[in-house]
Amino acid sequence: VTYERENVDEDMSFLEMLDDLNEHLINLDADPVAFDHDCREGICGSCGLVIDGAAHGPRRATTACQLHMRSFKDGDVITVEPWRSTAFPVIRDLVVDRGAFDRIIQAGGFISVPTGTAPDANAIPIPKPTAD
Repeated sequence: VTYERENVDEDMSFLEMLDDLNEHLINLDADPVAFDHDCREGICGSCGLVIDGAAHGPRRATTACQLHMRSFKDGDVITVEPWRSTAFPVIRDLVVDRGAFDRIIQAGGFISVPTGTAPDANAIPIPKPTAD
């Protein structure tokens, strides 16, 4: 399905753009696009989308809710897909069943890589020389 939006503010987050699209669709008596979101602060991960073939979109270390429309050129065609994983089957539109992930978290989490102690973990997604 292809939707066209005009006059999208470059300061909108990607999720705000989806909200705007849904308001437009509702005004046309069409079904809105279903998508997940929660904190809209880049913390929870529920807004996981594949945008133009990349997880969360074109910017590194940026979630879909932190991605702004200024990351795209005016007139760009943007392809949005649900998170791709056999563990997360698609429920509707961009919504996936995160039940498998939620069960892991409820069981106390799952760690598969050594991240070091809390002070050694990558708490800031910027290069070390820049942080120093």
